[in-house]
Amino acid sequence: MAFDSISVVQPLLKRIPLPSAKILVVAALFGGAALAVVVAGLTIPIPGTGVVTDPREIFTTTGAALTGPFGGVLIGILAGIREPGGIALASLLAHISGGLWMGISYKKLVHEHTQMPLSILGWAAIVLAYYYVIVIPGFVIGLDLFYPAIFAEEYGEGASLFRAYAELGIGYGERGAGVLPEALLTTLITTLAYLALLRRYRRPLW
Repeated sequence: MAFDSISVVQPLLKRIPLPSAKILVVAALFGGAALAVVVAGLTIPIPGTGVVTDPREIFTTTGAALTGPFGGVLIGILAGIREPGGIALASLLAHISGGLWMGISYKKLVHEHTQMPLSILGWAAIVLAYYYVIVIPGFVIGLDLFYPAIFAEEYGEGASLFRAYAELGIGYGERGAGVLPEALLTTLITTLAYLALLRRYRRPLW
């Protein structure tokens, strides 16, 4: 009997909820804001450190959480496609993965299983995981995979992925504080925004 690929794919497609127009519009707005931050070169210095932060992740995490996996992918594409330094593929890998994480984890881990005030801790936890479990590893892997020469220049010839992760994530070596101040600042700002929203506006759109 010949293999019928259509009969296999159709049931899978029916189980995947397609995004509504509202989800796509909201995702485009949040993703567009993230893209605008990058295009404008908007950075914020962290007082007391030599680090400057990029506020696009505020829009990426919040927008993806509200719009789900489809919205998270769209936002991830817009947030990563204009990465400075000509390393867009690494940024896309990191931000698309991060968008998927926020889109799924917010609904499945926080919204459906926690109530205030525990949901505040749940939100902060998934944002920190966005950085340290998804985005930073994704960026480091993407840099090594797609731009090995830049990876070697940044972290040294023969440097391991673990060393690159440590330098970028927590400032191990000579990189100051790494992205830790940005991760903490993003977590603080988005948590305050989460607190300010009425419950009906914290409900995922998917």
